[in-house]
Amino acid sequence: MQDILYRWDFSTNKQKWSIWYISALAVIIGFVIWWFLSRQYGLSFILLLVCGIYIFNLNNSPERVEVVCTKQGIQVENTFYEYTRIRSFSFLSVWKEILFLRLSLVKGWAYRNIDIDINEKISEDLKQILPQFIEQDDTQELSFTERLIHMFKL
Repeated sequence: MQDILYRWDFSTNKQKWSIWYISALAVIIGFVIWWFLSRQYGLSFILLLVCGIYIFNLNNSPERVEVVCTKQGIQVENTFYEYTRIRSFSFLSVWKEILFLRLSLVKGWAYRNIDIDINEKISEDLKQILPQFIEQDDTQELSFTERLIHMFKL
């Protein structure tokens, strides 16, 4: 790949404490028992299915994801997004700490937003590079659900 402007990688592993796993397991078992006692077997099945998919994704995700910013677009691991397919970018923060680079894609794609882990230094470097190719959107924020996902490290 030529014309590389910036490159970084980030870890996909979220460090969770053992109390997190114990609490999650207790809540799941509690819900399954409740739904079986109230004869709502479908909800128990759905919860177990969602937990299984989460664990499957957790075990099959790469340890590190490489992001490469070029003059033609942005490559995230094995997927390349041309600048013409990206509507805008924004930096998302929690408690004034920049955590994500959000790429808003043009409509018609499976994903509308792609959130990429960054830190303060990477954001400062990207503020110099990305506005040359795509517009910055300062109005985007993390939703309540996204904040909960970050807080519980899901």
